Amino acid sequence: MTTRQETYSAHINRVTTYISAHFTEALHLDDLARIAGFSPYHFHRIFKNITGESLNDFVVRRRLERGVALMRANRSAQLTHIAIESGFSELSVFSRLFKQHYGFAPSQWDRRTPLQLSKIRQAQNGLPLYTADALEQMKDNLELAVQLRDLPAQTIAYIRIANAYTQPQQIMQAFLDLTNWAKVHAPGGTLIGMSEDDPEVTPPEQYRYDVCVTVPASTKPEAYISVRKLPACRIAAIHCVGDIALVDRTWQFLYRHWLPCSGYLPDNIPAMEIYVRTPDEIGWETFDIDCAVAIVPELTF
Repeated sequence: MTTRQETYSAHINRVTTYISAHFTEALHLDDLARIAGFSPYHFHRIFKNITGESLNDFVVRRRLERGVALMRANRSAQLTHIAIESGFSELSVFSRLFKQHYGFAPSQWDRRTPLQLSKIRQAQNGLPLYTADALEQMKDNLELAVQLRDLPAQTIAYIRIANAYTQPQQIMQAFLDLTNWAKVHAPGGTLIGMSEDDPEVTPPEQYRYDVCVTVPASTKPEAYISVRKLPACRIAAIHCVGDIALVDRTWQFLYRHWLPCSGYLPDNIPAMEIYVRTPDEIGWETFDIDCAVAIVPELTF
């Protein structure tokens, strides 16, 4: 039986997904409330109750995190262009909010050191942070070979887990619930783990993880199952077969070494863990996935 909380969460999921895809545009309260299906009068309170953040704080955080992603991928990009591409009206606004959020100005960041490191590494049970030199030495490792390929536009059904790093049991339960649902509604669909948040930037308590499955385009949301469209995109993917430490190393290499050297920027599409074999097949100790980031050609800033 679907609870009122689950119903409200599904409505708010539509809004946060919309904001993440359109945060460089003007976002009006009435429009966002309409997308959520709530009156503007109640929307602010419901949004904060579900997400733990005010609407404004969420929008600012998503814009800052996009700025961080662009700075990390293009270490020579001018901050003025980064600010505009991240949805800020001018550099001074970006710089002020960046300093408030991370504790120092964007001009003081080397664009290599992970932000909010201590919290994230603690949440990740002490997984090692590789140095830039160590990542450079991995570039010829066949386990980390990057393949470029194109994905078509897709429709996905998903269950979102909030505060995902501290709730692994909820992630496993979401996989079970979604795969059971998919056996009826989308047999043969591809299982995908996906997040719009960056574990090296987003505080663990705000990190969200979506358990997804590809579904027919006509699929409608129901109860605790949300539905969204993913646009066609080009991805850079590494096939990863191993434990969580190998998965973490793969993501570090992809984002912190390969992407800044590649001539590409991350597209505004969530990172994906595309399952080759599912947890039903091989359990939770070993993963067989493609770690994939959507990419676009690098712009000259």
